[in-house]
Amino acid sequence: MRTILALALCLAAAPALAQQQPAGSTCNVQIDSSRRSNFRLNGQVYDTWAGGGVWAHCAEQPTKMYSDSVAYFPEQDLLYLIGRVHFRDSVSLLDADRVTYYLSQERLYAEGNVFTKNLHTGSDLRGPNLDYYRVSPPLRDTALILANQRPTIHFHSASRANAADTEPFVVVADRVRMLGDDRMWGGGHLTIDRSDLAAAGDSGQLDLTRNVGSLLGAPQVDGKGDDAYHLKGKRIDFALTPSHEIHHAVSKDSADARGPDWHLTADTLDMTLDSGKVQLAEAWGKHRRPDAVSGLHTIIADSLDIHMPDQLVRLVWAYGNARSVTRDSTGPNEDWLTGDTLRADFAVVHDSTGRRPKSDLQHVTAFGSARALYHVDASDTTVKNRKGINYSRGKRIDIAMVASKVQSVDVVGQTDGVYLEPVPPQRDTSHAAADTSHAAHPDTSRARPDTTHALPPAAPDTSRAPARDSTAKPQPAAPPHPTRSGR
Repeated sequence: MRTILALALCLAAAPALAQQQPAGSTCNVQIDSSRRSNFRLNGQVYDTWAGGGVWAHCAEQPTKMYSDSVAYFPEQDLLYLIGRVHFRDSVSLLDADRVTYYLSQERLYAEGNVFTKNLHTGSDLRGPNLDYYRVSPPLRDTALILANQRPTIHFHSASRANAADTEPFVVVADRVRMLGDDRMWGGGHLTIDRSDLAAAGDSGQLDLTRNVGSLLGAPQVDGKGDDAYHLKGKRIDFALTPSHEIHHAVSKDSADARGPDWHLTADTLDMTLDSGKVQLAEAWGKHRRPDAVSGLHTIIADSLDIHMPDQLVRLVWAYGNARSVTRDSTGPNEDWLTGDTLRADFAVVHDSTGRRPKSDLQHVTAFGSARALYHVDASDTTVKNRKGINYSRGKRIDIAMVASKVQSVDVVGQTDGVYLEPVPPQRDTSHAAADTSHAAHPDTSRARPDTTHALPPAAPDTSRAPARDSTAKPQPAAPPHPTRSGR
């Protein structure tokens, strides 16, 4: 009886001894309940095994732990939670198949069907594994999460009063790092998606504290919808509105942006957006002069300032060796205008369906050392498919256009120029003259009748004819009868 009582007292005391932690630990583990348990004394503490559903917590901390079984080694600062693990503290909750808790580091390494959620922002992560570094002064005052093997993250901001009512960024990458509530990094085939955009790159970051982000390594940002914009480069930095919509984007190094009827390229593109559409674009570069293409029109300069409300080009200012080129939709001709500075005004027109508007150039003006070359219909109406060429110079040249064709040209200041009328094509006389090669030497072999079987006329009987009067006037001889030529 005494032996049984002593054993019972040891088992009752064992959990209390197991709660004693080395001096360096921050979580003092308390096992609250389990269906079965086993203890082994290890120096001054007990190693503990428990199963059948184990509840535990960290003493004097708002934490809760549950798993099918646990293995606890206080001397090594290790706690193993195995099977249907659920861990919750004041910052986040964590579910997984297996968790290793490194107590002295306040680090939880989770494996298998991992799910974690930030209780402040609503951000969550799903993946095959996770490293969670808890807030634990003086070790760290900000939570840190590391994950790899392409976890999926729904990333909210803590700046929103109710994160559940905001649309998150959906982030997928080979590996991710999340710091605190609002900052994250992703590397390896990174994608970022929302209802208003789709972004991708080799790596990138989001900082929702400052509402900024960036993408590196062949990044691309695409809007959504039929008239979506598409932005590329080697690095894209962007700023967000409080509701996390992109309102400013800068593409650096080989920047390229496209829309339904426009295309911009430059070393650097700085774009302002609203409601998912580009409103303003500025372009410049040292290695590549920016150019803007809208329909049949191309504008090139050292720098461009493009006003495009609702993503329709309305006004372009071009600075430094500016040049505007308009292609002829019906032929190879190109009209161009150059100057130190150039202004191009566009009007909004609709296509044949009347549903999609587009920009059409109406006026283009060149200032300073202006030059213009444009094609006009020839004054000679007999000349078809050929146009005259007009070249003008002045301090300012203004060209009005309708349907991408020059209607009028005004040249101001020290004007001169030249007009070249198209020459009518020469008439080809090589086949017009009659072929007289056979007329000079007619082929009579077919023209003459065949008389080889006709008898020649009988010779006159001169023996009975009267003597010829030498005084009589001679008569012309009868023409010879035609005979077949032997040739």
